[in-house]
Amino acid sequence: LEDSELKTRIYALADRLKYPLTKLFMMDGSKRSSHSNAFMFGFGKNKRIVLYDTLMNQVDDDEILAILGHELGHWKLGHTLSSFAVTQAYFGASFYCFSLCYGAGSTDLYRAFGFDGVDRPIPTMLALLLFFQTIWAPIDKVLSFILTINSRRNEFAADRFSSDLGMSAKLQTGLCKISLENLGAMCPDPWYAIYHYSHPPLVERLSAMTNSEKKTN
Repeated sequence: LEDSELKTRIYALADRLKYPLTKLFMMDGSKRSSHSNAFMFGFGKNKRIVLYDTLMNQVDDDEILAILGHELGHWKLGHTLSSFAVTQAYFGASFYCFSLCYGAGSTDLYRAFGFDGVDRPIPTMLALLLFFQTIWAPIDKVLSFILTINSRRNEFAADRFSSDLGMSAKLQTGLCKISLENLGAMCPDPWYAIYHYSHPPLVERLSAMTNSEKKTN
């Protein structure tokens, strides 16, 4: 990102939150779509922030800072590491259960599909596919729902973090703008959203921030 007042303010926000920002990039996401986004990556004390050019064209500088306050909130509140740990535990559990089904003496699943393990041994990749489409499928539905609930909780927490930085109003207007530009559903069916949406619907997020402001005032 070229030197500018926005760049200076982003580094100041990172310093305020003790985020070890080393580089700031702008991605030409407009070449692929009008979708706007911002994300962080890096390990240890070598962190980077990437802003889509679409985001910079759709919102003003104060709104960008508020959105980054939300993203930095995920880091400050430990959401990034916890999500990584949960994901690794999920895959570890799934492959452990697969090993129980794929091991010796656990061939009933594959015999049902014509593989007897002697004359017709089942290829590992096919065994994995059958496992995930049959035995693991209902377990995955339950675990995915739990992970979605946790993700929504983290989003509300990151919104509060940005609001506590004094950026609630700008975060709300920024979210409205990018939701309109990204053609997001602002008020979907609540039962559908609670299972399928990893991010709370915009109306719920705005309502939560407004109620939080009222309590603070």
